[in-house]
Parts: sequence; structure tokens; C-alpha cells
Amino acid sequence: MKKTILASGLVLAAPFAAADVLGVYVGAGQWQSDYSGLLGDSDNSIYVDELGLKDSDNNFFYIAFEHPIPILPNARIQHTDLSSRQSAMITQSFTLDGETFVVGDDVATDVDLTHTDYTLYYELLDNWVNLDLGVTVRQFDGYVQAEGNLNSQYVDLDEAIPMIYGKAQFDLPLTGLYVGVQANIISYDDNDLSDMSANIGYRFIDSVLDLGIELGYRQMSLDINEDVTADVDIKGPYAALTLHF
Repeated sequence: MKKTILASGLVLAAPFAAADVLGVYVGAGQWQSDYSGLLGDSDNSIYVDELGLKDSDNNFFYIAFEHPIPILPNARIQHTDLSSRQSAMITQSFTLDGETFVVGDDVATDVDLTHTDYTLYYELLDNWVNLDLGVTVRQFDGYVQAEGNLNSQYVDLDEAIPMIYGKAQFDLPLTGLYVGVQANIISYDDNDLSDMSANIGYRFIDSVLDLGIELGYRQMSLDINEDVTADVDIKGPYAALTLHF
């Protein structure tokens, strides 16, 4: 990807709703993702299932801090290890950053889209309906690598991308159950990136540390025309343990 970062603006009016006391939210889990779409240069790309990129298990964790000062945003950090390495004999040629791999070649492909999200957000609502809005800077720290019998190519993916962040959660009173949705989205030039999830969770409301479990479905879609051209969907279910104190 190019080092140039296209700015994204979001005006947030303050003050908004704030937490009554300082709160810390922590979660960790595993995302079982499946790959689909195209990868390679725009004039000669290949379907990712031809490369054997079908599914992978990816770990993630997050921590969020909410406070009672209305004018200051809350903060959230989430890290996702997202990678898949597979090998396959390709039945169609493709080009990766100018390097062409031919039909019949045994190609080992390593796609690493590991990233960390740094989010600042305000709470617009904070009761049984929770609504957050803010901005995320997503820092990719990965690469795409293809190794054939006769040649290889490595493309570094080190890019910080600003995105619009939103989250809505609906608590079912007196039950500990909740449902929610979350999204990070950006669109600029010929590039689109979205990362959306929907979940259902349960908090053990009588526990001292407010433990919980969460099940959901996450879909990350990339339509990128930079050093690597990709039109890829990564989606699947996830499960996480949560903690609030």
C-alpha cells in the first residue's frame, strides 16, 4: 500500500452522554474466518480459493476505558491477529506486484492482515440502549507473500487508515443478555474498507467482576487498489470472554 494516508474527517459535538464512573472493559476471543474474493494485480488477479486460502482461526483482544468527563472521548484499543498460509498448484496465472506466477506452479501464499485499532469515541446514549460514535485509526502490520518454484514476491502492508467507528448495544433489563452491532468503515478514491460485526452476549450480573461471554459474526471486506490489488471478504463466527470492572 502507498504510504500516503488520506485524511478522514468526523466532527463530534460535545458534551455527550458519559459513564457515571470510570469503567474498564476487556475482551479476548477467537474469530474463525473464511476467505473469498480476488488477490493480485488488477489486470491479472486470482481467486483466493485457487491459492488454498479458505479458512483460519484468528485471536483478538480489546480493552476500552470509559470515564465520566463529558468533553473528553473514551478510548478503545483492539488487536487482531489475522493471517493464513496455504499452498496449492494454481490452475490460472496471476501477478503480484509485477511478479507473474504461471499455471501449474506450486505456490505457497502467506497473507497477513494483522492490525491494531486505536479508537476515540463518545457515548451518545448510555442506558439500556448504548450508542457510541467516533473515529478509528487502523494500523496494519502485515504482508502478502507468494513463493513459487521459480520466483517469489513479498509486499509489505504497513499502513495507518482512518475509519468511522460506530457501535450500538441493546441490554435486556434484568437478564444479563444483550445484542449489539459494531462497524468501522472508510471509502476513498477506489478503495473501500469495512469491518462489521453483530453479536449476542450474556453478563453474569451477580459476579463481582461482571464476567461475560459473547458470540457473534464478523465480516471484513477490502476493496483495495494500492501496491496490492485485493477484493477480498473475510468473514465468520467468533466467540469471546468479556470482563467489566
